[in-house]
Amino acid sequence: MSTEPAQGQFAFELLKLLLQVAWADDDVAHEESAALLSFAQKSRLPAEEIDLLAACLAGKAPLPPPNIGYLKERRVEVLRAIKALLVSDLHVGTEEETILGQISALLR
Repeated sequence: MSTEPAQGQFAFELLKLLLQVAWADDDVAHEESAALLSFAQKSRLPAEEIDLLAACLAGKAPLPPPNIGYLKERRVEVLRAIKALLVSDLHVGTEEETILGQISALLR
């Protein structure tokens, strides 16, 4: 039995959460956008999911809600990904620190 679909689902749910984090300070830095698109491509997400991600990053589509219950199973991996995204633009704002704390609490 392949874990490929499960990995793809995890990657997409994680990306939906990372979109929320990226927009926490009402601005998506170029580095954040590039990091998310790169992760999506490395995760081999379907073109329509990558297109949705690109539209969300550009502010042209509403942010899809992530499945927090699904992400709880891999809490440490999720928090590491969030921290990596937050430091990708070499600036962590107060809003971003706040959302990291909120997500950490949600994933418990």
